[in-house]
Amino acid sequence: MMDPADPHNLHDPADHEILETIQIATAGNHSDASMERLREPLMRVAGVKDVRADVAAELVTVTFDARKTHAPDLHDIVLKSGYKPALFAG
Repeated sequence: MMDPADPHNLHDPADHEILETIQIATAGNHSDASMERLREPLMRVAGVKDVRADVAAELVTVTFDARKTHAPDLHDIVLKSGYKPALFAG
């Protein structure tokens, strides 16, 4: 039996968000404009709440509702946008 207090219990019928934050390192993004082109498609994904781009660190931080989307889907958006995830964040 699943513990109803577990924040990752996706079978919980309560209508509340389960927010997660991930960082995606992106290789080759050196301008605000290129990072904005990546931010826009991520913000269109159901459940994405916030996308912050750090141009200097070539890093995108995404906060999302884990009930509506998943980290691999967000990584796919990065790839489909023409950017390559880097091996390491930071």
